[in-house]
Parts: sequence; structure tokens; C-alpha cells
Amino acid sequence: MSSIFSHQLMTWIWTVITLATCCVRVPLLGLYNLPRACRRHPKWTYRQAMGVELLRIWFAYASSVKFRFPTSLESGKERERFVVIQPSTRDIYRALPNVPKSTVKPQPMGGTWYPRLYNPSEDATQQVILHFHGGGYVLSSPRDSECGPAGLALCKSMDALSFFPQYRLATTPDGRFPAAFQDALTAYAYLIDLGVRSSNIVLSGDSAGGHLVVALLRYLSDNHGLLGDPRAALLWSPWLNLAADPADIDRSRNQTTDFLLGSFVKWAVEAFVPPDMDLKHPYIAPAYHPFSTQIPIWVQVGCLEVLHDETVLFADRMLKIRNNVVEVLEVPYAPHDIFLAASIADFEGEVADAMKVAAKFLAAKHRCLQDDLASTVSVAETSIPVDLDRAVHR
Repeated sequence: MSSIFSHQLMTWIWTVITLATCCVRVPLLGLYNLPRACRRHPKWTYRQAMGVELLRIWFAYASSVKFRFPTSLESGKERERFVVIQPSTRDIYRALPNVPKSTVKPQPMGGTWYPRLYNPSEDATQQVILHFHGGGYVLSSPRDSECGPAGLALCKSMDALSFFPQYRLATTPDGRFPAAFQDALTAYAYLIDLGVRSSNIVLSGDSAGGHLVVALLRYLSDNHGLLGDPRAALLWSPWLNLAADPADIDRSRNQTTDFLLGSFVKWAVEAFVPPDMDLKHPYIAPAYHPFSTQIPIWVQVGCLEVLHDETVLFADRMLKIRNNVVEVLEVPYAPHDIFLAASIADFEGEVADAMKVAAKFLAAKHRCLQDDLASTVSVAETSIPVDLDRAVHR
């Protein structure tokens, strides 16, 4: 109780200090960014420049007080679109290799549907996007207040329904790894049990959510046939190297044009990764561990974000493995995770364009899948090997 009180007191004090300084700092930043030459990047609009400034303030504050993001299994204003699902009764929660024994167990979890609930009798052929939100495993939620604009835009651009799981955050009890990963399995099994064909499911995730998608891809590839393979995976500014020195974030050549700070990364990693676990474990730092997968992967990364280089390096390493399909879209002048920060930092246009590219990728890979099925018959009859195409676009 004393610890909780001390944390609340410290949070309250730091909040007052932050608000007081913002009363002076924000107007000064507003004036400073009026000339284009003074902005963190001269190509940015005034709204983009100020949006990034505000996000930097928020991330600095959140990491300073170790902000505890509120979560609930109540329906809230999402009403019937918010559902609570139970852990799967299937044998899917298998031990991960070289992971210390953990007391963390699967738990009931919530999730939000966009723009409406899935109807098994009417949506049997409907594409469903299973999207995991970002926030460093310590912030955000799938609710309308955080993910509403992104969720609706994703559905519209992909002509799909989307389910955003409310996976456990690392700041909650039993929220460390593998809690979020267990919840990802629960969410995927939920869609399968609902009647959604795995070939109609597209995995998607931004920032830490992208990290979660890669973990799920690895697990499905290592346990082939466990739940069926999804159609594809979309990674939006994925966070793929939790073993990186947080100081490297602040030393990055893109540090001045991004809102992701070393202090935030340090807090997030310490909260998420168990103290007795190797930071370079494949499920923690996938950037070091490429793997073979039959699932096509599409990656979006901003040219001005601090995670740019490691994201491109991961894609290159994955692409070197035979039959892996990986495509990369680099967005000029974009900081980290414009997918989730689009409305705050005025990158809606860039995100809309990226979603169009992602939709074309999904459509092309769906056609390739149909062609491959036809080719499989031909291969069986003629014994002519068929190689999948591989491409990376930059």
C-alpha cells in the first residue's frame, strides 16, 4: 500500500510540474515552429511539427512517472463491439524454447471490433484483420479513444472487419512476457473458433504490436498446423530489437525527427522482459533471429524514425531465407508509428497511401495463393518445382 501511495504521490507531483511547464513550453514551441526552417524537419507541415513535439512531451512524461494505463473488461462506449473472450481450451499454449518457467497464465481478455461485430452467418468469406496496437507494451488500448481512427481507416482501405485485442500491458499484474503473447494466441484462436478461416485472417500490428505479430508468426511457423496459417502479416513501424541499448535511441541520426525516446524504451523493456530472460531471445529481439515462414510479410517504416535501420535490416535478413516473401515500404519524412499517431501528428495522408499499398500487397498475394493452389496440382502431375516470388521494395 505504501508503494502504491508513493507512486501515486510522485505521479501527481510530476503531473503538476509537467502541466505547469507545458503552459509555457507549448506556446513557445508553437512560436518557434512557425518558420519552416526551425521545425525538426523542413518538409513537415506546422501541424506535423507540433504533433511530434507534443508526442515527445507525452512519452517523456509517461516514462518519468511510469504511467499506468487504465484497462477494463467493461464494454464502455464501444458497447456490443467490445467483447470479452476466454482463454482457448485448445492445446495451443505450449512452452517456448529457452524461456524461463513463468507463473504467467492465459487470462480472459477483451477486444474491440471495427466497424461492427463479425457475423458468422453473413461474413464467412469476409477478410478479418487481427490488429495488435502499439505502445511499448506499457501504453494504449484497442478502444475507440486510442485506436478508433486507425481501426476504421484500416477496415475501409482493406475492405475488411478488424478485431483489436486488449492484450495485457506489462504494467498490470502478471503482465510481463509471455502475457501479451498468450493473449495473441487467445485472440487468434477466438477468430478461428468464431468461424473465420485462417486464410481470411490478416495479422497486423504497429510498433510493439508489430513485435507481437512477429512472435506469433514464429510460433505458427514452429508449430505448423496448430491453428492454420493467416493470409499475410502487416507490420507498421515494428519494434524488433528490445535488446538495443536505450542510449542508442538518443544517439540515433533520426533522434531529432522522432518522438520515441531512450527513456521510454528503457522503461518499456524493463517492464516487459522478465529479469531472468535473455534480451536477445528470438521472441524478444527477432531482429537477430530471422526465420522461415510461408506467411507473406509487408512492412511499413518511416525514413525519419529511430527504428528505421533495424527494421530494414530485419526485412533483409528475412528475405535471404528461401521462399520468404517480404516487402518494405519506406515512407519519406515519417517518424515512428504514424499508423497510430496519424491524427495527432497530421500524417493521415501518408497512412492512407500506405494502406493502399498494403491492400494491393494483400490482393496480389491472395492471387498468388490461388495460382499456387492450381500449380500444386500441376506439380503433382509433372514433378516440376515451383518457386515462390520474393520481393523487397524500397
